[in-house]
Amino acid sequence: MTVLTLGIVSGAMYGLIAVGIVLIYRGTKVINFAQGEIGTFSLYLAWFLTTEHGLPWWVGAVAAVGGATLIGMAFEFLVVRRMVAASRVSVAVATIGLASVLAAVELKVWGITLRSLRGPVAGDGVKVGVVYVTPTQMISLAVLAGTGVALAWLLRSTDFGLGVLAAADDPTAVRLVGVRLSRVTSFTWGAGAALAAVAALLLEPTIRTFSPDYAGRLFVAGLVAALVGGLSSLPGAFAGGIVVGVIEAYVNQKTLTSTVSGLSTLAMFALILLVLLVRPRGLLGKAPA
Repeated sequence: MTVLTLGIVSGAMYGLIAVGIVLIYRGTKVINFAQGEIGTFSLYLAWFLTTEHGLPWWVGAVAAVGGATLIGMAFEFLVVRRMVAASRVSVAVATIGLASVLAAVELKVWGITLRSLRGPVAGDGVKVGVVYVTPTQMISLAVLAGTGVALAWLLRSTDFGLGVLAAADDPTAVRLVGVRLSRVTSFTWGAGAALAAVAALLLEPTIRTFSPDYAGRLFVAGLVAALVGGLSSLPGAFAGGIVVGVIEAYVNQKTLTSTVSGLSTLAMFALILLVLLVRPRGLLGKAPA
């Protein structure tokens, strides 16, 4: 029960990161390697407003999510849109450049000192077995479920959502449903960045401190979740996040009685290898037509 509880709680955050990765991939066929660093940068924005200037948590959270969204949309407008004729690999490399720029700004402005950001709600939470699930962790589960329902409705029930699903494979189909392709790609990059900020904000109170490249590990776990669930499947991203969270919790529990270090990293590598060998499209990913 302890492993399952911890796995679901952490898996919810990994799922949010994975959804952002899959959303951008579905819309542009590009993996955004800056996803984690955008989350870290958004934490600094929230910390600056709430800790340095004493504003309410929600003000910092809105600024963090808004700032992350602007970063994603600005990158799409200034870089991705200008590389429309370039290979998708080249665009993915450009996202690594974005991550490096954000990390450099964080180091220049805030240095390497560890920072801490309070959670949205104080309190011990609810005891499940021998584990306390904090209010922030319960909020993350609700956000994960709400995000899933909202995205499912948007992508399946609106012309704009259908345009997002068709954008990477058939740009002509996007125009046929009356949606501008530029708006679709701007939305996918902005929404993906916003999800990175939300995940970072909800996970930080559990980890308690952050520094430049704090969310790099978040990105790795989210990418593994996206690969496990299927890069073409948003439901798969949620499922992959839970799978990765449960496996990580189980391995971390075993690590306490093991002399082998890095078991969690080895487990993630083994999981990716297994998925790529047995089911390359992921658990819920669709086979190419």
